[in-house]
Amino acid sequence: MRKLFCWLPLVAIAAGVAAGTPVRTAQPRSLVLDNARVIDGGGDRPIESGRIVIQGDRITSVGPADRVAMPADADRIDLTGRTIVPGLIDLHFHIENDPKLALRQLSHGVTAFRDPGQWDEKFVELRRMMAADHLPGPRIFTTGPHIDGEHPAYPADSVVARDPEEARRAAELSIQHAASAIKIYFRLPFASARAVIDVCEAHHVPCTAHLELLDARELIAAGLNGIEHVTSLGTSVVPRRTAEAYRQEVLADNEARRDGRYQVFAGADLDGPEAQALYAVLRARRPWLDPTLAVFERRADQPEKGTRPEMVRVMAAGFATMKQLTRRAGLEGARLVMGGHSTVPFATRGEAPWRELELLVESGLSPLEAITAATGTAAGFLYRSDQLGTLRRDLQADLLVLRDNPLRDISAIRTVERVMVGGQWVDVARYRTY
Repeated sequence: MRKLFCWLPLVAIAAGVAAGTPVRTAQPRSLVLDNARVIDGGGDRPIESGRIVIQGDRITSVGPADRVAMPADADRIDLTGRTIVPGLIDLHFHIENDPKLALRQLSHGVTAFRDPGQWDEKFVELRRMMAADHLPGPRIFTTGPHIDGEHPAYPADSVVARDPEEARRAAELSIQHAASAIKIYFRLPFASARAVIDVCEAHHVPCTAHLELLDARELIAAGLNGIEHVTSLGTSVVPRRTAEAYRQEVLADNEARRDGRYQVFAGADLDGPEAQALYAVLRARRPWLDPTLAVFERRADQPEKGTRPEMVRVMAAGFATMKQLTRRAGLEGARLVMGGHSTVPFATRGEAPWRELELLVESGLSPLEAITAATGTAAGFLYRSDQLGTLRRDLQADLLVLRDNPLRDISAIRTVERVMVGGQWVDVARYRTY
């Protein structure tokens, strides 16, 4: 009987096709999430008693519960007292050799990520795990390996371009291998970086960069779309002589960055002429900025192991200036996004994105601005605003349900009760063990 039950519909479908009649597939039942506070990810004021209607993997309507019709056949979940926000987008996630971390972060509400510098082979196991579990997410965006200059900072994660033509070919090859963005690394000379920017512009692919040797103002003016790390702006907010001294130290030894970046920021004048020149470029070009504050966080009362005593307060002061520059850059036109950086000093496994959101608020953003940075604005940096990042009609049903209200305290982002990606609930309890 079981075989007959499965076979009869197939016969009917085949007969319908043979007869030229249209075949109608059954539509999935609608799901209604009701009476929750809805933060849509676009920066608008929340809907205090909202209703979201989902069919399949898409949102079909969003609005106040008393204005959005309830489909007749819908399954309904009453979420009174809860808050719904779009799935978080982590734009600086390092998979390294730990695919389970992506699924742990999924259970924490990260429904999409971009790894800003890694070979495609590193994602094979994660994709296998997702396929085995029939998971539509997390949505994976990649850049391929960094494009760096000679003597690369991270040889295993890089391709080396010795001249602009090699840089152009490296960018083209990564895009052919489905990279959704390209990342320039800091030893790449200006002419080669410009060649990469031109390739990205021709293919309508975002170009982002980790800069410590090149002046961010020059590359942004040349068309660079985004900046990884607020520290990439360090040499643009200090006198030229100071910037050049730091540049030469890093050229001689990559490890010079460890203390040097904090010394640069501790002495920076965010109202000085160099900084004002940076702000002018930010206003004109409006690049995305992924500050990754959590990886640079330093505290005078909890110094990092191995820190020289004379550097403890310098690092704390430098980090304070990094936060100040993050806020100032946002006010001056940079589009702030969220990148957790996977492993950071003051967050446990899988919690780096949450810590990054808290630090954005410590920097002066409102909780609503921080959530927007991690959702709607982040989708813009992926060039996917028409697909995800906000809770709007026809977009992907990627969202999380919070027990508490993050607009009162951004740390409520840690109170994730449910996660949905592509209209499918995630087994939160299972993946939190990963």
